[in-house]
Parts: sequence; structure tokens; C-alpha cells
Amino acid sequence: MIGQPEISGEVRLNPVNVKKTLKSTALSTLRSAGVFSLAKQSGWRKQRLLILCYHGLSLLDEHEWLPHLFITPEAFRQRLACLRQMNANILPLEEGLTRLWSGSLPATSVVITFDDGFVDFLRHGVPALAEFGFPATLYLTTHYMKHRLPIVNLVLDYFLWKSKRSSVRFPEEGIETEMPAYSYADRQKVVWEILRAADERKLDTAGKGELAESIAKQLGIDYQQILDRRLLQILRPDEVSDLARRGIDIQLHTHRHRSPMPRELFVREIRDNRDEIYEVTGKNPVHFCYPSGYYSSDFFPWLKECGVRSATTCERGLAARGTEPLLLPRVLDDSTTGLLRFQSVVSGLFA
Repeated sequence: MIGQPEISGEVRLNPVNVKKTLKSTALSTLRSAGVFSLAKQSGWRKQRLLILCYHGLSLLDEHEWLPHLFITPEAFRQRLACLRQMNANILPLEEGLTRLWSGSLPATSVVITFDDGFVDFLRHGVPALAEFGFPATLYLTTHYMKHRLPIVNLVLDYFLWKSKRSSVRFPEEGIETEMPAYSYADRQKVVWEILRAADERKLDTAGKGELAESIAKQLGIDYQQILDRRLLQILRPDEVSDLARRGIDIQLHTHRHRSPMPRELFVREIRDNRDEIYEVTGKNPVHFCYPSGYYSSDFFPWLKECGVRSATTCERGLAARGTEPLLLPRVLDDSTTGLLRFQSVVSGLFA
């Protein structure tokens, strides 16, 4: 290797890999010793509800781009098979919360939730859930339902990742000097600058779609292919209607995927979101999920004013009977979570 002499007999260990190996070994030992089974049958676990959180199931390579948000369809199906093998009771959200609060949960109770409403949920999630006969809740953000465009902040980051460039500049979009773009943090800064300039130009959703197309062209990305695959697009109204008819529970996630602090704007987000969902499903949603997991105690009276009965966070943990209904914890399952870790979470041993 250039730059550093090799030392005969030297073994170099990656601390991250060592830590993962030790964790995996420990979990495997606990499972073999029957600890997972004991935890699953404990009184503590029987009094708690595990709410699983998913965001996206890869249509292409999204799990390589954002492994903390996307998993492969194969991995998701493996999770469902694991839940069946562990005899988990998969409950609809409404039933799970009602039984949690009444103290009547069945053993190993689990609720499955998806955030946002990406097309990949319809393509891969719904068929897998139907195969296993498991119910699920979709927390739907609605602004992009009527726009056949990818969500702009996500697709811009995806383009930067896909280009593999270490730095970029976009003079037409207000970025005159080279900005680093290799790491996720770097890319986010670039995206923020692009969208800040777009907001200054008062671009609407269609205008930001044209902006994304321009960025894709400059980076050598086939934008039409992204559109054809419907990558990072939200479901159409007719698709949401069909999901509701097929038993998918559609709930609130704000209209524009944001939680503004002024009461008037926050309440508007909930009401616009509810109106859109009611229009396509005929049902009145009363459960809510905080966009990006951000919440404030200021939101609680506003949510109650809007008739919201529960709200889920991205805080890890299992919900107990005494948990604040507007601060329900969930466990995000993603590409960084191994199957052993997933089994330990379901058993209640580790959240």
C-alpha cells in the first residue's frame, strides 16, 4: 500500500467492525441460551407495545444511499417472516393503542407503521404485508400526491450521491464556488443552499421540479429514468384510495412534511393533511406522526385542538400504558439493523 510500509505479522482491526462482531456474538449467545424467549414471555413485555417504523423499500439503490431510511424489499419480507416465526401479534394501530391503554394487550404485540407514503410502499410493502396477512398504518404526507415529481430535497441529495463527486458548483443556482459534496453532511449543505436560492426566486413545486431536472443534467444523471421509476415520489390520490379500500390505515403526517411553530401554521398543516386524506379515503384520521421526528410540547394543545388522539415520535422504545399518547416511541428498522438485533427488539430485550 502506497504511503505506509507494511509490517510483517501486523493485524489491523476496524473498531467499528469489532464492535459489531461483539454485539452480534453477544446477541447470538443470548438467543441460544433462551433469553430472547424468556424476555418475550415476560410480564414486562406483555404490558408493552412495539411500534415499528419504516420509511422506504428500495426501488433501485436507495438503501445504499440512505441506509438509515431505506431497506431492501427482501429484508422487509425477512422481517415479516421473523415476526411470524416469533408468534408476534401484529395489531392495527387503533386496536394496539386501545388495548395498550386498557391493559389488554396480547403477548408480543407489534404495530407496523410506514412514514411519508412513497410509491415503493405500494410496489413492495403492500404485497408483502398481504402475503403474511399483517395490518399496517401509513402516515401520509399529502402535498406531493398531486405532483408527479420526486420530493425535491431528497432527490437533490440522491443526485449528488449518485454522481460520486467530491465537490460541486452550480452558478445558475446561486452556488458560485466549489462546495464539498462527498459526505451526507456536505451534501445536505449543498442542498440547503440550492433550495435557499430557489425560495428566494419564489419557485413553486413545479419550478423546483425543473430545478431538480437541471441539476440532474449538470451531474450527468438521467432524470427521465428517475421519473419513470417514480423514485422518491409520493403515491397518487387514486393509489391512496385503493390502499384504503384494501385495508391500509391512512393517518396524519402533515400536508407539507413540516411542523411550523406558529399555532396557525401548525393547525393548517394538520387540517390540510386531514382534508386531503378524507377526500381520497372517506375516513377521518386521528393519529399523527411528527415529521422527521421533531416535536415540541407546544404542539400538544394544538394537536388536541385538531382532534388528534395519538402521536408517534422517532424516539426508540416500547410504549407502556402510562406513556404520554402524544409522545409514543417507535423503533426504526433500517438497513443498519441485523436480524438478530431485530429479534431482540421484538422480544423486548433491547429497544
